[in-house]
Amino acid sequence: MKKLRYPAVPLITVDPYFSIWSCSDNLYDDVTRHWTGRRQNFLGMIEIDNNLYRFMGKINADNFRNTEPFHLEQTDVTVLPMKTIYTFENNVIRLTVTFMTPLICDDLALLSRPISYISYHVESLDKKIHNVRIYFYADCSIASEMPGQSMCTNVYENGICVGRENQEILEPTGYAGDLEYGGDEQTINWGWLHIFGKNGFSPMVKTMSQLRNTPGMWRTLWIDNDAEFAGESFILDNDVIYIGLEKEFELKDLFEDFLCLGYDDIYSIKYFGKKLCAYYKKDGSTFDDVCKKALLEYEDICFKVDNFENKLLSAADKISDEYKDIISLAYRQAIAAHKLTWDGEELLFLSKECFSNGCIGTLDITYPSSPLFLMLNPKLVEGMLNPIFKFANSEKWTFDFAPHDVGQYPIAGGQIYGIDENGMYLTESQMPVEECGNALLCVYAICYFENDYSYFEKHRAILHKWAHYLIDNGFDPENQLCTDDFAGHLAHNCNLAAKAIMAIAAYGKLLEAVGNADAEFYISKSKEYAHMWKEKSFCRDHYKLVYDDENTWSIKYNMVWDVLYDWNIFDKSIIDTEINYYLNKFNKYGLPLDSRADYTKTDWLIWTMCMTDNAEYRQKIVGSIWKMLNETPNRVPFTDLYFTSTAIQRNFQNRSVQGGLFMPIIKENLYEVGNNN
Repeated sequence: MKKLRYPAVPLITVDPYFSIWSCSDNLYDDVTRHWTGRRQNFLGMIEIDNNLYRFMGKINADNFRNTEPFHLEQTDVTVLPMKTIYTFENNVIRLTVTFMTPLICDDLALLSRPISYISYHVESLDKKIHNVRIYFYADCSIASEMPGQSMCTNVYENGICVGRENQEILEPTGYAGDLEYGGDEQTINWGWLHIFGKNGFSPMVKTMSQLRNTPGMWRTLWIDNDAEFAGESFILDNDVIYIGLEKEFELKDLFEDFLCLGYDDIYSIKYFGKKLCAYYKKDGSTFDDVCKKALLEYEDICFKVDNFENKLLSAADKISDEYKDIISLAYRQAIAAHKLTWDGEELLFLSKECFSNGCIGTLDITYPSSPLFLMLNPKLVEGMLNPIFKFANSEKWTFDFAPHDVGQYPIAGGQIYGIDENGMYLTESQMPVEECGNALLCVYAICYFENDYSYFEKHRAILHKWAHYLIDNGFDPENQLCTDDFAGHLAHNCNLAAKAIMAIAAYGKLLEAVGNADAEFYISKSKEYAHMWKEKSFCRDHYKLVYDDENTWSIKYNMVWDVLYDWNIFDKSIIDTEINYYLNKFNKYGLPLDSRADYTKTDWLIWTMCMTDNAEYRQKIVGSIWKMLNETPNRVPFTDLYFTSTAIQRNFQNRSVQGGLFMPIIKENLYEVGNNN
C-alpha cells in the first residue's frame, strides 16, 4: 500500500495550548507550528565529527534569511496513535527521532500529565567511532502569546524552563476584545515551558539576532548568551530566543536517550469563577512530582503505549490499511483538544471548539467525538457532560432545552454561543432540538458502555424535560440551527428529526433499564414518529433533506445508533435505500453532506459507513478520506470539513470531533469496550 502523505504531523499533543505540529513533508522544511498555524519552533540539530546537520525546524525562524545549516536527509515518517517516528540518515549515521505523548485514557493521572517525550536513537552506519553532539531547542514564544513580554528562565539539573516574568494567569487581557482571556486562535500567555532529561544534558539559552544577516556564515547568527539570559529577565521582542538541551557522546555502535517537554500552566481553566488545576494535581501532586515520575516511569510508559497501539491498530487493520492510517492521525488530535480537570466534586473533560469560535464544553462537539471515549473510558464522556448539566441546572439558563456550551476556552462560566452585544441569548441562534438530542443519546451511550445507569438517575429530572421537548418539537423541527451550523438555518430538517426520534427512544431505553413502567410510552412514541418520518421524507429513490422539498437529499448519520444498538426504531429498508442512493453521489474526495453544497464532514461520513455492510460503500468512504488527507493542499491538522471535489479545507482543524472516526471499531466489536450487554 502507498504510504500516506500526512497533511500535518502531530509532535507535541497534550492539550489545546500545548499542541505543536510539523506542517511540511520534511521535519526541517519549515518551523514547527501550534495547531493554529502560529510559529512555535522546535529546533533539532546533530553535530557529527564537527559537521553540523539540522533535522528539525529552522534556525532562521522568521524565514527572513536563507542561510541554514545542511539538513540530515529525512528518509521516513510514520504516525501511530501516540507516536510519530522520523528517520534521518547520511552515509555515516542513522538518526531516529520519536515524539510520544502517552494519552492513555484509562489512566487519568497519566492522561492529564502535561508532558511529551522526544526519544532519539543514533546508529553508526560506517561502523566507525564518531564524536556526536545533539541539540534540542524550543522557541521561548511558546510560553507567551504576545510580543514585548518580559520573560525569564530558570536553569536546574538537566533541565531549563521559561515563562513570563509577571504571571497573569487566566486574567483579562483585552487582546481578543473579550472581558476575559478566552478565544479560538489563541495560544497560552502564562505558565512555564520546561525541557528536561535524565543525565548528561547541558541546559542552554541562545538567541539568534533578527538584525544580523551575514550570508553563508550561519554560526555568526547563532550566539551563545548563557551568562546574559540564564536566570535573568529579557524582553521577547525582535530576537528569537531559545531554551534547550545539548548532549555530547561518543558513538561506537548505537546510542539512545530521551528528554521531556512539559508545560506547567499552574491553573488550567476558570470554571464558574474558580481557577482549576489540571487533573494530575487532584490528590496533591505538583508539576515537579510528575516531572520526576515522567523520567522514572519512562520504560513502563513506553511499554503501555506500545501495548495499547498494537491492540488498537490490530483492530483498525481488520477494517483496512487506509482506515488504520486515518485513526492513527486522528487519535492524539481528538484527545488533546480537551483539558482534563477536577472541580473538587466531579470530573471535567473540557473540549475546545478549535478553529471555530473557541467554545468550551460544546455539547454538539461532545456528541460526534464520543465514540473514541466510549470505547476507551466512558467516564471521560461524563466529564464532557458534567459542565453542561451544571450550567443547565443553574439560574442562568432559563430555556426548556439543553445549552450549546459553557463558555469560551479557557473560561467556563455559561453559554456564549448565540448571544447579542448585551449578553442576551438570541432564541433564533440556539440549537434546541440538536442539543437535547445530543444530551440524551450521550447519556444512554455512557450507561450502555459502563453497564451502569446511575449517571442517568443523577440527571433524570432534566433529561425528562429535554425528552418532552423533543416529543413536542423534534419530529418536524422549526427553522433552526443544528450541529452543521456552517450550513445555516434549516426548517423541517429530516436528519435532525431522525436525531430527535433516536433520542426519544434512548430516553425510553434508559427508563426500561431502570425498571420504570413509563419506558414503553417513549419507545412507542419514537416508533410512531419513525413511521411518520418514513412516509413524510421519502422521495422516489431516497429520503429528503427537508420534508417539503423533493429536490433535496442528505446523509442520515443520526440513524447510526439504531444500527449500533439494534433497536429497530426505523425500518431497515430506509438505510438500504439511502446507501444505494449515496453511491451515486460521490465526488473524487468523498460524499457531500447534502444537496446544498459539495463539502462534507469526516465524522459523519464514517458514521454512515457503520450503518451498512455494503463493502463497496464502506471502502469508498474510507478511501475517499484517505485520498483527501494524501492530496489536500492545506497543510493543517486533520480537518473535518472539506470540499469533496477539490480536497480543499472549507473550515476547521485540530478538532476533537475526529473521535467519531472510531465508531467502526465499536460497531464491529473489534476492541474490548466496557459493557456486558
